[in-house]
Amino acid sequence: MITVAVTGLHAGENPQPGVGVVRSLRRRFADLRIVGLVYDVLESGIYRDDIADVVYNIPYPSTGLEAVLGRLDYIRARTPFDILIPTLDAEIPAMLKLQHVLAARGVRMLLPSPEAMAARQKSELPALATACGVPTPKSRKVLDVPGALAAAEELGYPLFVKGPYYEAYKVETVPALLEHFYALMGRWGGPIILQEAIVGQEFNVMAVGDGDGNAAGFCTIRKMIVSSQGKGYGGIVMRDPALTDAGLALIRHLKWRGPCELEFIQDEGSGTYYLLEINPRFPAWVDFPSTIGHNMPALILDALLDGRMTPLAPCEPGYFYIRHTEDLTCRVTDMGQLTTFGEWACRATVPA
Repeated sequence: MITVAVTGLHAGENPQPGVGVVRSLRRRFADLRIVGLVYDVLESGIYRDDIADVVYNIPYPSTGLEAVLGRLDYIRARTPFDILIPTLDAEIPAMLKLQHVLAARGVRMLLPSPEAMAARQKSELPALATACGVPTPKSRKVLDVPGALAAAEELGYPLFVKGPYYEAYKVETVPALLEHFYALMGRWGGPIILQEAIVGQEFNVMAVGDGDGNAAGFCTIRKMIVSSQGKGYGGIVMRDPALTDAGLALIRHLKWRGPCELEFIQDEGSGTYYLLEINPRFPAWVDFPSTIGHNMPALILDALLDGRMTPLAPCEPGYFYIRHTEDLTCRVTDMGQLTTFGEWACRATVPA
C-alpha cells in the first residue's frame, strides 16, 4: 500500500490544492492511503469521506523547523508515510530546509531547487522575466511607507499591492494603498510588492517539471469566472503557442522540479502575455485536468516511486470547469477528537 501525506485540505471560499491532489491520486492509484496534515480543524476536506484516511494537526512553519519535524516524527510513528506533497506556498521554504533530514527518515518529496525558488519570488520576478524574454508588469518591492508612496507615484494608479506569499489587492488611492500595505506587512512581513495594473484577460498554466528543464505535464486555462478575491472559479482549456512558449521558457530556465502554477494576463490592447507570478505548488483546480486524462499529481508519485516521469499527452482544449459549492454534514464529536487529541482516524481502513 502506498501512503501519501498531503497538506492544504480546505475547500471553501478560498480553496487549497490538497483536496484536488488527493482526488487526482485516487483516480490513478487504487491501493492508496492518505494522511491529511492540517493546520485548522475546520479545513473542510477533512470531513469528506473520500479524501483522507487519517488526519493529524501540524504546527505552522512559523513555529520553527524543530516543531514541524518533531510533529512529523510523531505522526510517522503512528501512521508511517513514504511521500509528502506540500501544497501551500508558505510550506515550501520550510520543506526545502527539511528535505534532506526527511529523506534520511525515508520521506520523499518532489521540490524545486533552492535557486529556482529564490528566482521565482515576486520580488525577483522582473529579473527572471528579462532572462527568459517574457514580459512582466513593472513592479517595485517596498519595506516602508515612504518607499511605498514613492513607488506608487512612479507606477501610477491603479496598481496592485501584493504580499510576499499570498493576497493581492487592486488600489486606486493612497488611503487604500496604505490600508493594504499595513495589513499585508502585519500578516506576511516584507517585502510588499507594488505592481503595475495591466487590463486584460487572465490565464493560468499548471505544469510539472522534471528538474532538467522539461515539463512532463502542462495545461493552460483561460479564467472564465473570477471571485472577489481574484481566484479562478471557472476556466476553459485553451492552447496558444505564444503562451505555451512563455511557460516552457520559464520552466526550462529554472530547471523547475515538481508542480508549479504560472499566472499571466493578456493585455487587451496589444495581445501580449505578461507574467504575474509563479507559485511553487499545484493550484486549487489541479483535479480538473485529471478528469480529462492529464493527471499531474500522479506524475509526482511516478517520479518518487519509480524515478521517472512519462510526459503526458497535451491537455485537450474544449473542456471547462466550474467550481461548485456543497454543504457537508459533520459530527461535532469528530471535530472534538481532532481538536482534543490532534488526530482522527476518519476512515475505517485505518485503526484508531
